[in-house]
Amino acid sequence: MSTMEGQIDNYCLKEEQKVTKRKISLSSCGVCGSEEAKYRCPACFTHTCGLLCVKKHKDDSGCSGVRNKTAFVTLSHFDEMALLSDYRFLEDTGRFADGATRDDLIQAPRTTLK
Repeated sequence: MSTMEGQIDNYCLKEEQKVTKRKISLSSCGVCGSEEAKYRCPACFTHTCGLLCVKKHKDDSGCSGVRNKTAFVTLSHFDEMALLSDYRFLEDTGRFADGATRDDLIQAPRTTLK
């Protein structure tokens, strides 16, 4: 039975370490400061705890909440997600340009008066 108790104690110690590690890694809400932050603004990286704090953050700071797709990423922080983001940005740009060439209102007349 002593080995079983040792395993249970070891398991409880590991669970406590996980809980304390999680509490240390998360910060408090940047708007109200009273609760643990669950969300982060993609534009300015402000930590918030809920929808009310997100709305208050946007009203107070004038933040749009939209991530800057053209922001510089250093090579040391460039990973697969940054590559995928860049690829999607280029696809959207190409799709927008293609839509502009197909739109009759945007196109200039191709005839000359000479």
